[in-house]
This record gives sequence, C-alpha cells and structure tokens, in this order.
Amino acid sequence: MAEHENEILRVLAHSISMTYSLLVDVCEALPVPIALPTDRHIPATNAVPAIQRAAALAKDQPMGETQEAQLFSGCIHLLAAIDLYALCAARYEETRAEGVGANLLYSDEALRNLLAWLLINKVD
Repeated sequence: MAEHENEILRVLAHSISMTYSLLVDVCEALPVPIALPTDRHIPATNAVPAIQRAAALAKDQPMGETQEAQLFSGCIHLLAAIDLYALCAARYEETRAEGVGANLLYSDEALRNLLAWLLINKVD
C-alpha cells in the first residue's frame, strides 16, 4: 500500500474514533442514558455491537421523532463508515475511502445536532 493511502487510512481511523467519542457524549446526554464502552482503544468487535444497540434503542428514548432519527442516523452512518473502512484497509479503493468520509460527515452532523438539542433541552 502506498504511503499516501496509509496516511488516508490513519486519518480515517482517527475520524472514526472521534465520531465514536461524539456518540458516547450523545448517549450519556440522552433522557435515558446509554452506556457505551469507553476504553482508550476500543476494538471494532466491541464498538460495533454497542453502536448497533444504541441505534436499536433510539426509538425507546422519550424525545421527538426528529431526535430519534438523528440518533439512529448517526449510528447507522458510523456503522457504515466502519464497514467501509474495513473493506478499504483490506483492499484500498479511493471510492471506499471517500465513502468512509461521507458517512462520517452525515453521522457527525446528526449527532452534533442531537447533542445541541439535548443540551438545550436538558431536564435536571
């Protein structure tokens, strides 16, 4: 694999980690908090089931449909990014790398909007 491709994969892996951290923050701020693994280096084998669980629990949160959709969307786009990253790491394709980035953008947007809503509407 070329040095350029290795650098792209490194940046994408870091971006996936940052989006996962955002999801952890969102899940902690939910009306009914969802605990996600927060070890320093969480293997995908542990993170993926936790993200899937958060997506499945989105409909059970006492919040509006828009917020449920944001949580679900943030989760499924992060899962798609992780899947594409694994494919890209096995056999690099620029379109896969771009797909990882695009899915992370969608996930980040949904999760950031939801986190803002949760913080503004926080019930103490």
